[in-house]
Amino acid sequence: MPEHIAEDIVQSVFVMYWEQKSTLTPNAIHSFLYKCTQNNCLNYLKHQAVVLGHEEEVRLAEERMAFQLAGSDANELWNEVVERDIRKLLEASISKLPPKCRQAFELSYFKEMTYKEIAEAMHISSRTVEEHVQKATKFLREDLKEVLFCLLFLLR
Repeated sequence: MPEHIAEDIVQSVFVMYWEQKSTLTPNAIHSFLYKCTQNNCLNYLKHQAVVLGHEEEVRLAEERMAFQLAGSDANELWNEVVERDIRKLLEASISKLPPKCRQAFELSYFKEMTYKEIAEAMHISSRTVEEHVQKATKFLREDLKEVLFCLLFLLR
């Protein structure tokens, strides 16, 4: 989620709080702010899904939220859903990498091979392997940054 969108969401939440502050008890303020922020983030994600055609991502976000709100009894199921969704998003992002870059990244992170071992397996230099892995890491960080921001908020 872009920083300016997050700032807009926070600002709109405080406007809602200001409009309803007379009806809130001091004990309810934290819950009110949290729930409003959470709902506004989900609304933003829903809007983005419509705009970008990613209805599946919205469904997954709502599914995660439903499990989170169900309480601690759903923690195990919640963790499975989150893990599955993260894996799907990561796999989708990795699939966007160029073939050699993807191969070097997967061997490094999933097979835990050294750059030297990867270089021998791919018949390229260790320096080229390092460049592929750095390029992949940079791409994934950028490609997944909005998802990771929302995930950090949802896992809070």
